Amino acid sequence: MSEKDPLLSQGSRRRRRRLPPLVSFGLVLGGLAGISGLWIWVFSPIFVTPIDFHARHKTFDRALREVLQARGEAASKLPPWPGQLSADRLAVLACAESEVVRAVRQTPNWQHVDFPWGDLPAHLGTSADMMVRCFRALDLDLQQMLHLDRKTEPKRYPLELLTKKQPDKSMDHRRVSFLFVFAKAFLPEAPVDLDTPEQAAVFLPGDIVFWSQGGREGYPGLVGIVLDRRDEAGMPLAATLVPDEGRASGAHRLDEWPIVGHFQLDVDKTLERFLEKYPGAPLEPRPAPPNP
Repeated sequence: MSEKDPLLSQGSRRRRRRLPPLVSFGLVLGGLAGISGLWIWVFSPIFVTPIDFHARHKTFDRALREVLQARGEAASKLPPWPGQLSADRLAVLACAESEVVRAVRQTPNWQHVDFPWGDLPAHLGTSADMMVRCFRALDLDLQQMLHLDRKTEPKRYPLELLTKKQPDKSMDHRRVSFLFVFAKAFLPEAPVDLDTPEQAAVFLPGDIVFWSQGGREGYPGLVGIVLDRRDEAGMPLAATLVPDEGRASGAHRLDEWPIVGHFQLDVDKTLERFLEKYPGAPLEPRPAPPNP
């Protein structure tokens, strides 16, 4: 009675058999690597370049909207938008998206910055700083260009809004009202009406929009960049930094505030107009990055 059945003993041994330690370790390591990779791909834009993040976010956003709207009848009635985008527009979009991803914090106070190509720390700024940074993605330094025009044509600018009326290399390009004046002089203007989806479709990704929000004496107080996303009604969204919110955002509709100005992103035309006014302008190129 005390003897064990050999078949039962063999079955028991089979049930107790485990995977080799190296195989178990490999499976656990592979699972952790897969989870980490998925986490980085979906939730960690700091591990990718702004351009890659923008492309990934755009693909995800469009897929999500298609699922939520189920390609509804309302969406099918919207005019085609935005179409094929130029490299310049993609570069500006990537810059605007990176400002939103970094959640740039509102810092309107005067701070000394270098000249030319000077800037605040990347996590600080205003809506004006966003515009300046994104034009620098196209190798246009509005700090230099606006300073030259400000010195040459001072009556063009709303100096009555300032206490100190002397040119300020650290601040003039950070004033929304001054950027608006500069844009009217050198950027191609576009319609500002937003009453219909067809009119909204004229606002292309990368375009510059000025709103009256926070402005004074007829000048705008907020500037933003049109994104390549729109809501279910066909209204494009924009990246900007609203002072009351304190952080850069890409979720504002273009019609959220009255539009004061709409300007097309056209580097060639902007440079052509500027150099017609200032032939041989002494503009310093972007400095080379420091050696590591």
